[in-house]
Amino acid sequence: MAEKYGVVPKKFTLAWFDYVWTYYKWHILIPLVILLFTLVTVYQCTHRTPYDIEVIYAGHTVFTDNQMKEIPLGMAKYCDDINGDDKTLVSFDQINFRDVPGSEELDYNLQMKLDLQFQRNKSFLFIFDKDEMDLMLAREHEDMIYYPVSEWAKDMPSDDKLYTKNGIAYGVSLADNEVIKSLGIKSQDLYLVVRINYSDEPDADKKYANAIKLANALVGNVVE
Repeated sequence: MAEKYGVVPKKFTLAWFDYVWTYYKWHILIPLVILLFTLVTVYQCTHRTPYDIEVIYAGHTVFTDNQMKEIPLGMAKYCDDINGDDKTLVSFDQINFRDVPGSEELDYNLQMKLDLQFQRNKSFLFIFDKDEMDLMLAREHEDMIYYPVSEWAKDMPSDDKLYTKNGIAYGVSLADNEVIKSLGIKSQDLYLVVRINYSDEPDADKKYANAIKLANALVGNVVE
């Protein structure tokens, strides 16, 4: 230690440890905290589950723990293993708004969390309830955020199933959809949208292809 404060006690005595902690604790703690964060980040990166597709639900329905286990398993049947680990893994996350008096700050933070998913460039398939669909499509530049249904649907759904803005269909109603029902999801109020793929990350195109396959399956089409 180049800088000294007062008389330094004999090394490795109790007085010396007390002296070091008194005058140099931040010199010790800050590198330790940095090291800890580095180790945690490395661990998270090396132990991250290799999902083949990520699906985001945003709305007012809260799925149970059992549904959160069963829904990804059901969706996986319509997706491909893109990383060669002989498993097809679907990440299904829910963002649940409350819209009750006193929840304004929570709902605002949840909306920010949802907006962040669009910036991450990892999730291409979103399911919204009607209220959230109205909110998301009320924003500008929808043509730079969502693919028109005509660009990803194998067979175009009927007009009564489409959610349009400025004459272009961006969402599809999942009402009465048998695949959705088989997953244990109440579908009357749900809409599906596909986000434009801007990602340049490895496997992004394959994940997007998975999103298209699953989107078609969820609206009643089968993509071979």
